[in-house]
Amino acid sequence: MSYEGPPVGEPAAGAPVTGDDTVAPVVRRRHATAAPAGRGRKRVVRRRTTGWWAAATVLSVVALAALGWVGWRASLRITGGTPAVTDPSAPNYVAEVEPTPVELVAVQDATGALGAVLVVIAEPDGSGGTVVPVSSQLFVPASATAPQLELDKIYAEGGLESLRSRLGEAIGFGFTAATEATAADLTQVVEVAGPVSLDNFENLSPAPALTDPVVPPDQIEIVYRSGPITLGPEEFGPYLTIRGRGESVDNRAIRQQQAWEALSVALAGKDVGSAGGALGPLLADVFAGEVRFEQLPTTTLPQPDSIFTITVPDPSVLPSFTARLIAAPVSAFPGQRARTRILNGTTDPAAAGPVGPKVVEAGGLVASVGNAASFDQAVTLVEWVSEAARPAAEAIAAELGATAGPSAVSPTGADVIVTVGSGSTG
Repeated sequence: MSYEGPPVGEPAAGAPVTGDDTVAPVVRRRHATAAPAGRGRKRVVRRRTTGWWAAATVLSVVALAALGWVGWRASLRITGGTPAVTDPSAPNYVAEVEPTPVELVAVQDATGALGAVLVVIAEPDGSGGTVVPVSSQLFVPASATAPQLELDKIYAEGGLESLRSRLGEAIGFGFTAATEATAADLTQVVEVAGPVSLDNFENLSPAPALTDPVVPPDQIEIVYRSGPITLGPEEFGPYLTIRGRGESVDNRAIRQQQAWEALSVALAGKDVGSAGGALGPLLADVFAGEVRFEQLPTTTLPQPDSIFTITVPDPSVLPSFTARLIAAPVSAFPGQRARTRILNGTTDPAAAGPVGPKVVEAGGLVASVGNAASFDQAVTLVEWVSEAARPAAEAIAAELGATAGPSAVSPTGADVIVTVGSGSTG
């Protein structure tokens, strides 16, 4: 399977934006022909819901099978090697890392408004992955050029490109592809799945508009009662995208997660790829193997001079969340993540294994990996290629328990160089 998205080599952290330093345009993922979901393999659904991220550990990395990071192919897609050095076990071998496929899906309701958001993180082999439902009522903080706003308002004003940019800026990583799915696309998928059964955990009534008259509590219409419900093709979309009266942002995300989980169960053994539209091929890929469901870490913020609070992505937990789920994230905008080259400077094939996730957690982007010029590096060294990358290098060094300093070389496509030594890496 191939993916469209930004290249590994991104502008240096803090570099001025030029005509070439632009965020990749919104693209649709290209789908290769794949076996229908559930055929030829057992699909397993795993979930992590609200609260799990607080105890989450950093993403484990497979031990290296050879000096040139061959074993990390389970987490990273590594390509090439320089023309001068092609032996993965030789000094100065360097290979590029392909970004982990991360797709943003904007699911529209029947009116064309943003009703649900999915972040889909694909497995390296193209089947299975992690699905992160995000409430369209999530707020993203104000940026230098845009105000604090809910995702559905951002989508209404700027469309998919704006949603992709603002959400990526707020959560700390970008998307290799972005897709819009219409209400008709969702209906087609459920037609393939058949009736979808789930347990609705609270009564749902439509949230009133600001201009709606006040309705007495005993006259509020309950559209979906708590308890077991079964949804047909024309009912699943309205249930998924309804904005419930008094429903919290986190509860809406959990309810939508339960709906997606129930849909994945109903699709087991079905040829969802035949549904067409934007959702069919995507779900065929991710539901073909083991699929995990996660909740985006969020927190609430009180609003000045108000009794109200808003729900935003939690910046204190997002770094570990990202490192656990995305081996090689991309930047949402130039310079968001420092392009990092990780080199093994020891004779221990596993020495560099834990470094990648720590680089990601510290805000780096694993752009290339390989071997140092020699294998007798005593301590781990972190170097910045340009002064603009110094803060990023110092953050990575702090995460690794290492020291940071300027680099004597300026390799193409790297802002920071980490040379792993035989001593402690934190």
